[in-house]
Amino acid sequence: MAQKDKKSLDEQIAEVEGRLARHRAELRLIAAEARSRVSVRHTIPVAVVAALAIGFLASRFVRKPAKPQVVIERVPRSRAARMAGALAAAVLPRLIRPLQHVAANWIAQRMARAH
Repeated sequence: MAQKDKKSLDEQIAEVEGRLARHRAELRLIAAEARSRVSVRHTIPVAVVAALAIGFLASRFVRKPAKPQVVIERVPRSRAARMAGALAAAVLPRLIRPLQHVAANWIAQRMARAH
């Protein structure tokens, strides 16, 4: 009875070969899937580069018409207006930081009162 439970050498070899065949088939399937993923990863950048190239070429051939130049006539300003502008240009950049500080303090006080 003990010998009936044991498989013959040929049966054991056939079983091992069957397992090897299944493993090879699984490996082929995994390799094919990996190749398809790699090819998809490579085709996406190629498609993006091709789209950029087509857009660049299209922009070279399709130009928008030039906008007409609008000429604005300058009104001559009085001497007082020019002096006020020069004074503001000289003084305002130096006052911006202190004015920002005052405004920030005022806003902080208002926010503190609200709570």
